[in-house]
Amino acid sequence: MSRRNRFFKVDDLRTRWAIATVAAIVFVYGVFWQHAALLGVGAVVLCLVLRRVGEQNEEDSPGPHYHSRRRHNDHNTANETPTKDVHTTSESNGLSRTSPSVPASAIGGQPKSTSALVDGLLATGRYALLLRPETKQHLSQHHIVRAIRELDEAMALVPAGRVLLGQLAEQSSSACGNSDADPKLLLRNLVKVQPVYLDRFAVSNEQYQEFVDAGGYEQLEFWQEEALPALLDFVDQTGSPGPRYWVDGQFPSGDQRLPVVGVSWYEAAAYARWVGKRLPSDAEWTKAGAWPVESAPGRIAQRRYPWGESFDVRRANLHASGGQGPLPVDELPGGTSVGGIHQLIGNVWEWTSTPLAELGDQSLHVSESVVSIRGGAFDTYFENQATCHYQSGEHPLSRRPNIGFRLALPMSDLEVTNEDDAPNDVVDEPVTHSPANEDACVAC
Repeated sequence: MSRRNRFFKVDDLRTRWAIATVAAIVFVYGVFWQHAALLGVGAVVLCLVLRRVGEQNEEDSPGPHYHSRRRHNDHNTANETPTKDVHTTSESNGLSRTSPSVPASAIGGQPKSTSALVDGLLATGRYALLLRPETKQHLSQHHIVRAIRELDEAMALVPAGRVLLGQLAEQSSSACGNSDADPKLLLRNLVKVQPVYLDRFAVSNEQYQEFVDAGGYEQLEFWQEEALPALLDFVDQTGSPGPRYWVDGQFPSGDQRLPVVGVSWYEAAAYARWVGKRLPSDAEWTKAGAWPVESAPGRIAQRRYPWGESFDVRRANLHASGGQGPLPVDELPGGTSVGGIHQLIGNVWEWTSTPLAELGDQSLHVSESVVSIRGGAFDTYFENQATCHYQSGEHPLSRRPNIGFRLALPMSDLEVTNEDDAPNDVVDEPVTHSPANEDACVAC
């Protein structure tokens, strides 16, 4: 259990009310000084303490939901595989453009052994945490190979190169490229993309369930500071933490392979941090779908759709395809991109990490809070609004039934393993603490 969970789950009633009093004072000062951070922290701490009081009262008087909640908590405890902090070197997961470290709770509590740690992270799709240089140095070659296999199966590499964005992108032809464009305008809309891995599939309900079950909504270190005042609004149909259209913190039965929807940009970014990845930038997403080829300076060819130039109702889930709702994330293989990425077009819109104001016409005065979304959805009526180049935006607090997300992992966050400096196979012994490796060993 993390320190923050122990803090909010103190059993002494007087201590809880003392914490609540301090939180209330912080909240009042935030109102008086009009300080958003104080308001957010005070409100969140106060509500979590009061929620704990309510949960304690229910535990003292077991009701019809007591045993199901007890089984749920026992299941989470059995699957905990925690360790020390792992620091990311990736781009920002949020609008603040910071590079936060991955918290210890992203990995869990104290593991019994290195293998237990690896098994737990792989089981919950957090292989990216194992492949960071500061983590790999403490793992055996066998463990690293397992993590790399998971990465290769779940993600596709988008190579480095330039991609054309904006109004010129839609005009470019995969046959001959856009050779008649103003060179200055062309240069301004060409964006350099570094090599990055992108999820082959959108994040599904069953994947997001792991984050919810791990208490991700109650661990503040995963969340942007500006999201804290709204954190208590990120609940499902029954008021439990989770996507908007879930019930009792669970996705609807049979929907495990559907893309998770009803999640805000902040929820997507929090999940990304929990698994050790981030949301893709607008340029990275576009490059993965359009797969540009620059044959000469100022001459670039990009695909209108991941499969080619013409729309095909059999390759994407749009209104024209008869779409009534999202399909499982692994259906419609005919719409796969050149790099092996599924459903970039149709099914659900996808959050990116890029504010729309950085992409659109400056004369339009787009709000800085609006974030770019890409790809179209099952209810997108016009085909020209579901291409690799079409730009749209949404407020980061929106929790719509047609917006989901997939994640990215920059190659720069990983380290290529050479046989000469690969670690020797280590004996799987119980992990012990020592002052020398307290801060370095992620398996501690």
